[in-house]
Amino acid sequence: METAPPLVALYRLTEIVFDLKLSHRFAVQLSAAITPAVLDGLDLLFARLRDAGAITAADPAWGRQVHLALLHEVHDLPAGSPTLASPGAGDEVEAKVNLLVRTVVGALGGSDPHS
Repeated sequence: METAPPLVALYRLTEIVFDLKLSHRFAVQLSAAITPAVLDGLDLLFARLRDAGAITAADPAWGRQVHLALLHEVHDLPAGSPTLASPGAGDEVEAKVNLLVRTVVGALGGSDPHS
């Protein structure tokens, strides 16, 4: 969170979460894992994204809330959903990561990281 380029950190974090959620489907809600340290790390990430110009949203906590809300929604999409169509996505996890990052960055005032 502190040293990787912020968009890379966002992709990697999102990928790790989806890997966990897809491989351990019983753990659909990650709310038990959201400790104050995790919240602080997410806030740092969204502050770094803003500072790097990747997003324009001023409040890192808002970025965190948007990411967590959309994480659940993207997780619930069925594997064959046309919403997951993503050029170059090799599998379900990659397609979900791409969709979530694109959507969160766009919702927070950034542009498509793939363009």
